[in-house]
This record gives sequence, structure tokens and C-alpha cells, in this order.
Amino acid sequence: MAGRYDTRDAGGGRVRELLAALGVIDPDHVSEEPDGGVARAAAALFVSLSGFVLLIPNVTPLVSGGEPPIGIALSVLGTVLSVALVIVGGLLYRSTFTTRNAVRIAVWSLFGIVVLGAIMLGIIRYQAQLGSPMIAPTFTVAKVLAIGAVAHVIIGVYDARRVRAQQLAKEQRRVSVLNRMIRHNLRNETTVLGGHASLIAEGVDDPELRNSAEAVAESAAVIGGLAEDAKRLQAAFERRPDERESVPVEPLIEDAAAAAREAGAETVDVDVEPCAALADDRLATAVEELATNAPEHGASVVDLSAREVDGDVAITVADDGPGIHEDESRVITGRDPETQLEHASGLGLWIVRATADAFDGWLSIETTRADGEGAGDDTGTAVTIGIPAA
Repeated sequence: MAGRYDTRDAGGGRVRELLAALGVIDPDHVSEEPDGGVARAAAALFVSLSGFVLLIPNVTPLVSGGEPPIGIALSVLGTVLSVALVIVGGLLYRSTFTTRNAVRIAVWSLFGIVVLGAIMLGIIRYQAQLGSPMIAPTFTVAKVLAIGAVAHVIIGVYDARRVRAQQLAKEQRRVSVLNRMIRHNLRNETTVLGGHASLIAEGVDDPELRNSAEAVAESAAVIGGLAEDAKRLQAAFERRPDERESVPVEPLIEDAAAAAREAGAETVDVDVEPCAALADDRLATAVEELATNAPEHGASVVDLSAREVDGDVAITVADDGPGIHEDESRVITGRDPETQLEHASGLGLWIVRATADAFDGWLSIETTRADGEGAGDDTGTAVTIGIPAA
């Protein structure tokens, strides 16, 4: 069986949804889908209606005719801008902006209409008091308001993006603090737990109690290791496109092979074509995670290979271990959502997937089982991470 997760086709928003469920971040800013509320509909309707109202005086000179070329050009401009407002209203309702930011954009549009409208009315009254009233005031006001409304919608979009960026930065700081706190407590408590379990195992004569104490010590060590995995997972999730550079693949494959041998692999083979990926040091972490994960789960043979395929550097780590369960593979590759019953058992593959996310790459998992399912009769797993070539 095989599964492929491509970050260029699907987003990785499950982590943000999980944090919202835990109350760490504001759920109003988690979903990228419009919520279809009354406020959102009202904001979108206002933008569209303002465009429709401004369309009438802008298109009238084109229909009536007899306008000079400059008048026709101005009417065409006003008509285009008015139609754009009508369309923008519909797009705003279906956009990925939150309702709060959609309303913000509509308010900016209203602000532009009110301010420029008040200025134009003041000018018209001033000229009337001077005895030289403005010729075709409706024509002039309609053009100015159309330009002002569109300009302020653009301002509103940038303002909404600025606010959203600030919110995301604040959420990231809160998650970072929570992450550090949890990892610190995990390390401290598991150290204490493992130490006491080892003392118990050394001080009791009952074999069953000794085995239980040793099992507790081993579990404490595993939980303590999760703290370090969580740190690497957080680093992998950070998108830093400006820091990408050409990373030669052969050295990191060799380092991963050495790590696999240290982790207990009996046979490690390397097959690397000269190539370089557009990445950073997180790629080496992900490949090493795959190489060491295999022997830790019972594999004795680990094969590492890398080659450039269709503009991507495909790095594959294959082993003869027990394989990854289909449900876990489907969750990791994004084909199924993670639930309480269906989830990944560890953080290692999440680190690899997060690395693929960060570099706009993809992840593929192929598992062959001993019952004949797959390409052969041997049990094993081949995990491939694809990163854009440098």
C-alpha cells in the first residue's frame, strides 16, 4: 500500500485545530473557511450594494451618449470600478478572511465613501455659495466615490492581513511558551520517575516487581524522549522560506546512515545521485529521524537513496521492519483525519511530514506486509520525502 501527502495540494491545519480545541489559541482564527454568519453576509452585501449604487450614475453617460471622449473615458473607469466593487462583495463573502476581518474591510470601504462624499458635498456647497455651481455634480461625485471605495477596500485588505499577522505572531508566542513549559516538566518528572523506578528494580528480590520497575523506567525514558521530539517537531513546523539554501544531499545521507548503524541496524546501504535540495538543516534532522526510527522499531536492514525526480529531490529510507499500520499511514499522509481512535503512535513521522510542509514538498509511505499485500513477500517500509531541488 502507498500513500502520498503533498503540501502543495493540501494544507496542514490539523495542528492549529488541535491547539484551538485545547484552548491555546483563538478558534475564531483557526479555520480558513468562511463561517457564513449574518455579520459576514452584511459586510459583503454592503460592498456589493455600494458598487451597484455607484454603477448607475457611472454607466448612465455611456448609455445616453453625447459625451466627449474624456467624459466617456471617465465613465468607463467609474463603471469598471463599480462593477469591481460588486464582484469584490461576493468574493469577500467566500474569502478566507475571518468574519471580523471581512467586516473590517467593509468598514474601510464605508469610511472612504463617507469621507470623500462629505468632502465633495462641501466643495459643491462652497462653489454654489461663490455663485459658480459645479457642472454635472453627480457625474463627478460618482467617479470620486467609486475610486475612493475601491482604494479603501484595498487598504482594508492590507489592514486585515496586518491584524491577522499580529494575531498569528501572538498565538505563536503563546504556543512556544506552552511548548517549552511542557517539555521542561516532562524532562524533570520523567527523570525523577525513571530514577526511582531504577532504585526499586535494584532493591527488590521479587522478579515480577523488578520487571515492573524496569518497565516503568523504560516508559519514563520513552516519555522523556518525547520532550526532545516535541522540540524538533516545533522547529520543523516553522516556515522560514528566506533561509533556504542549496543543501547537498550526499553528506546528510551519509550522516543518517551512520546514525542508523549506531541505532542498531545490522546492514545499511547507501545509493545517492549527486543532487541538492532547496532546504536548511531541518532536512538533515528529518532524514536522520527516518534512518534511526527503522532499527528502533525492529528493522535490521536500512537502505537510503536519493535522486532528483521531476524537479524534486526524492530521499527514500527503506527497511525490513514490521511496517507501518495502514491506519497510521493514512493519518500521516493526510488521507484520513487524526482522531482519538485513529492517530500516529509517535512524533518521528510527524517531524518528517512537518519538514515536507515547511519546504512545500511531499511525503510518501509504502508498506509491504508478509501476507503478500504489496510489492513482495517481505515485510518492510519505504518512506520518501520529496523536497524542491536547488
